[in-house]
Amino acid sequence: MGLLDNYKKSQVVIKKDRFSSKFDYSDFNEEDKENLVELERKALHTGELLRDNIKELGEIFLEAQTIFANNKNGMFRKWYENLGYRKDFVYMCLDRKNLALKYDNNTIYKLPDRIVKDIKKISQESDEAVFEILEAKDPKEKVKEVKEVILKKEKKVVSDYDFEKEKEISMKLQKLGKQIEKKRLSQEKIEKLSKILEEIEKTI
Repeated sequence: MGLLDNYKKSQVVIKKDRFSSKFDYSDFNEEDKENLVELERKALHTGELLRDNIKELGEIFLEAQTIFANNKNGMFRKWYENLGYRKDFVYMCLDRKNLALKYDNNTIYKLPDRIVKDIKKISQESDEAVFEILEAKDPKEKVKEVKEVILKKEKKVVSDYDFEKEKEISMKLQKLGKQIEKKRLSQEKIEKLSKILEEIEKTI
């Protein structure tokens, strides 16, 4: 008796000539292997249907979000919660839809949520990097490469920052503030200092 003898087979039918398994079933007997290959085909087919539904939901949520935003009533969350959807799911659908529109690429619908979140962050740094990811043979590996490059850039920015100089400027400003408190300045000097402070504030 095979492991799946009591399994109630679904009605999903997929032509075998359209499917080629890459999984190693050599440790299974022929009956179990046949059942597992059938389940694999159905799982992949159902996954495709799920991606199509996610794509359509993204379109629905985006249109609804736009209508609620135009009416400025902040009821979008109550609307989708009333339908039984959770915030994380809704905004993941929206992220996929927005990224697909922005980069004119539907590969985004085939990627795991974690990778989509990474791509969204990367899109804030470099559109070119996102195009490379979506066009890569293995988008997941490309995301790792891009993240490493961005991390190195961020570390370089931090390492190049002159913390000592910043501390020195801060101490000088504090010292000057104490000197001003001790002296009675002329109106002319007060006006000059006021202009200098305005320039400092603009710089900061």
